[in-house]
Amino acid sequence: MNFKKITVIFVVLLFIPFFLGAQTSPEEFLGHKVGADRKLADYNQIQAYFQKLEGESGKLKVLTIGKTTLGKPMIMVVVTSEKNMAELDKYRQINKKLRDARGLSDEDAKQLAKEGKAIVLLSFTLHATEIGGSQESLELAYNLVTGNTPFDADKVLDEVIVLLIPTANPDGQQMVVDWYRKNLGTKYEGGRMPWLYHHYAGHDNNRDWVSINLSESKAGSKVLFHDWLPHIHDDKHQMGSTGARCFFPPFVDPVDPNIHPLVLRGIDLLGGTVVYDLQKNGFKGVENSRNFASAWWKGSFNGTAMVHHSIGIFSEMASVKVATPIYVDSTQLRKAHYQKSLQFPDPWPGGWWRLRDIVDYELTISLSLIKTASFYKEDLLYNFYKMCKESIELGKKGNPFAFIFPPKQSDYPTTLRMLDILLLGGAEIHKAKEAFTADGKTYPAGSFVILMSQPYRPYVKGILEERVYPNIQFAQSLRDNASWTLPMQMGVSFSQIENPFDAKLEKLEIIPYPTVTPPTSSPYIILDSRVNASYSVVFSLLGEKAVVYRTKEKIKGEGFKAAAGSFIIKNTPQVQKAIPALLEKWHLTAYGIENISDIPKASLKNPRIGIYQSWRSNMDEGWTRYVFDDFEIPFTTLHNKDFKPLKNKKVDLKEQFDVIVFTDENPQIIKTGKPDPRSPYAMYFSGAFPPEYEGGIGNEGIEALRTFVGKGGILVTLNNASSLFIKEFRAPARNVLEGVSRDKFFGPKSLFRIKVNNKSPIGYGMPAEAAAMFYQSLAFTTSIPSTSDWERDVVASYPEHNVLLRGGIYGEELITHKAAVLDTKYKKGHLILIGFHCQHRAQTHGTYKFMLNALLYPETD
Repeated sequence: MNFKKITVIFVVLLFIPFFLGAQTSPEEFLGHKVGADRKLADYNQIQAYFQKLEGESGKLKVLTIGKTTLGKPMIMVVVTSEKNMAELDKYRQINKKLRDARGLSDEDAKQLAKEGKAIVLLSFTLHATEIGGSQESLELAYNLVTGNTPFDADKVLDEVIVLLIPTANPDGQQMVVDWYRKNLGTKYEGGRMPWLYHHYAGHDNNRDWVSINLSESKAGSKVLFHDWLPHIHDDKHQMGSTGARCFFPPFVDPVDPNIHPLVLRGIDLLGGTVVYDLQKNGFKGVENSRNFASAWWKGSFNGTAMVHHSIGIFSEMASVKVATPIYVDSTQLRKAHYQKSLQFPDPWPGGWWRLRDIVDYELTISLSLIKTASFYKEDLLYNFYKMCKESIELGKKGNPFAFIFPPKQSDYPTTLRMLDILLLGGAEIHKAKEAFTADGKTYPAGSFVILMSQPYRPYVKGILEERVYPNIQFAQSLRDNASWTLPMQMGVSFSQIENPFDAKLEKLEIIPYPTVTPPTSSPYIILDSRVNASYSVVFSLLGEKAVVYRTKEKIKGEGFKAAAGSFIIKNTPQVQKAIPALLEKWHLTAYGIENISDIPKASLKNPRIGIYQSWRSNMDEGWTRYVFDDFEIPFTTLHNKDFKPLKNKKVDLKEQFDVIVFTDENPQIIKTGKPDPRSPYAMYFSGAFPPEYEGGIGNEGIEALRTFVGKGGILVTLNNASSLFIKEFRAPARNVLEGVSRDKFFGPKSLFRIKVNNKSPIGYGMPAEAAAMFYQSLAFTTSIPSTSDWERDVVASYPEHNVLLRGGIYGEELITHKAAVLDTKYKKGHLILIGFHCQHRAQTHGTYKFMLNALLYPETD
């Protein structure tokens, strides 16, 4: 080798550190500084940047953790030292050993805590208009891998594995950026979109961590409870513009009693460090431990972490108009946010507020959390073990010892679906191999048993136990549901077992669904109306022109009993071809019957269904679409124009539809596009929208719908939409809670008992009693119709006593013995008034049938 070659090699070796450190900055990649006024990186750019950075640094890795609702790859970025990156699986396995503390000694756990790494999950822009987090994630990752941090990044990243989900709602992030760019420079710049920023859930995507319906929630749950088990999780949010600049926990009372004290103290620790670091760096307007959010409800991304022994927190930043700066005059600040206090020691004086401000505050928060995690690394890991071990030991003592779900259920497929949710949430579930006795009652083989001696006992207990909100008089601190008992919402029967028992149990890795054998030779097939999946199969068969009837009474046959409203399907060659795959898909048992001539029944036709969608991004409408898509129910989305005359020609809705659904929405928004100005929600709809997205269905729409019902159409109205049509149609009903002040009656999202007439077509398949999700809901009285145009049938009502099942209520006497669901007949059609959230966030499977029955209303004789 000659001297020249040696010199070249030496020069290359000399500059390798420089080349390795020369990662592309976000500013170089995007062409603008992160957080610059009116500049945004969209999800496509975010993915591309992280993939580029991955190619330039051994400290960063891009993983795909799932697909979004609309089919985009959902990415998570891992940032840690190169040494850790080579052994990621080792550290994940250490965490799993610490979680399953059975047989692990304290010394073993301490050794694992020394060997392991603290895992910090930072999730951004779950709410798509809260866009600052997704922008911050780019600069945060770059600063970590290049060492541009207020600490020794190499040293810290050797102790910490940082997980970044750049946006937990990629579809929405892309929508918001596209809408913002489209309207840049117009009067609509920075305004709201006229549709949901999650295809189904909108803002409620952070309310889905009880039922885990959405693709994004499933991906996040796998990260939290199965694959990574982070010790700290911060979910980044934004809030209103005229209060504090930043909120960071601790939270306020009430607290979920199932949360381990070490989690709560961990929140205190991180909160104190974060606000100290913000103050140290001169950031004003930071509040903590105010009446902002309680530690009660666990249906949010960070909240569910808390009952899984993870320090779950969220940060909230004051918003701008997406990426457009705003000026906040000091007089706009609320008193609590311009006066100095212990929780707010350095008020912000007002002035310009920019997207870059949000990025700067959040960068400081993120780096503070990562630094603190490195400092307390061994504590975090050992305490995780300690909390899991205590849960296992506490569960052995009973009170409760277990929850049992017997195999005999009115809706077995829904029971299995509920167990699937719990399994995804990290619960341990067993199945009984033999019959056994618990608390003096015998349960058969095949019963599902959830023992409370398990690492995630707080989560399981919180999902299944009785829950009464502890402070109904101060429910303004309640961020969401006062109760979320999952089996009760889903119509699943179960027993809470207090005392220890012995049984031969098999631990399940997956929930076993039964093998279904279709009846092939019988001339008719029966599907039980008590099973939600029956409706999905019927919709599919009606689409294939099958002949279907609904029974008017209970029926019995060989080996089965079926409820009133069950489906009789003529077993034609076409049905015989289709039915096996449908039953297997929906895990549904069908029965054969020879003769139906003596069965009282009514024919059923394939309904043409429309769902109204306003331009005010109604989450309840989105969840209703989710339920329809989930059950594979065909429908057409209707907008304001579909109710208006075209070229002086009247709209004939009956020519196009048999059923039209109006979901829960402010009546004035439906009619005019704007709520009553006296409504507390009016401020949220005050922004300008392009003209094509203004207005409501108008008087023309009301009249078209009246004609639709009069000609035989079925109009289904959910919760507050019912108020509009009671008034406009002059129906023989009244909402007794209209105009009642909150100090006279209040029921924060709680489960109320209802009595059901399951002989009514709208009550078919329902039990005699059920749990209704009540929130800003209605209670009806009816009157004797003044004309022969109207008839009314009370399908469900609140009982005389003990209305509350779970949650909270005061003023109960105002709704006792009042109707909850009405089937009012107008001329040839029906106005179905469902006064509560029967399909609430796709959680309340137990009351879906009120809506499903309205869609499959049997033909009249």
